Amino acid sequence: MVTAKKVVWTEAAKKDLQNIYNQVASNKSSQHAKALMNMILASTLELETKHDAGKPEKLLARESEPYKYIITAYHKIIYSIVGDDVVVEILYHQKQDPVV
Repeated sequence: MVTAKKVVWTEAAKKDLQNIYNQVASNKSSQHAKALMNMILASTLELETKHDAGKPEKLLARESEPYKYIITAYHKIIYSIVGDDVVVEILYHQKQDPVV
């Protein structure tokens, strides 16, 4: 049985999410941006019980804390597990160079 964890977002990840929303809303539509946000948020909520589903993040392999990622709609969501929390660290479109 998998123990449920609480999903929390860093300020950087919240800013990333807002930036993604703003970019999609300006390039496509606010409706499209809202749909994308709902997909991303639903994926991160699934981490409460499926936190082991992510793959190890190679760019952060040398860090003392293990980082994993999932992909939703071409957006990479990098997270770590800290105690009873799944911490969403950063997210970005896969075509971007990550700032980690």
